[in-house]
Amino acid sequence: MTKKEAIIAMKEGKLLTHKYFSKEEWVTIIDGQIHFEDGVSCSEEEFWKYRTDWWWNDDWKLFEY
Repeated sequence: MTKKEAIIAMKEGKLLTHKYFSKEEWVTIIDGQIHFEDGVSCSEEEFWKYRTDWWWNDDWKLFEY
């Protein structure tokens, strides 16, 4: 899915992963904060600040355990 679709899904509480994440990594959005599988969180602004390259615009998918 696209970045835009991924953001919507994360705001719905879904866990998302990306082509360049490891197989255990996922992110979601809760109350405007990005939450990671390891319990770390950051603002949406901070998360996307370091993910501006073109390859972050696609290749998002639902995380499967």
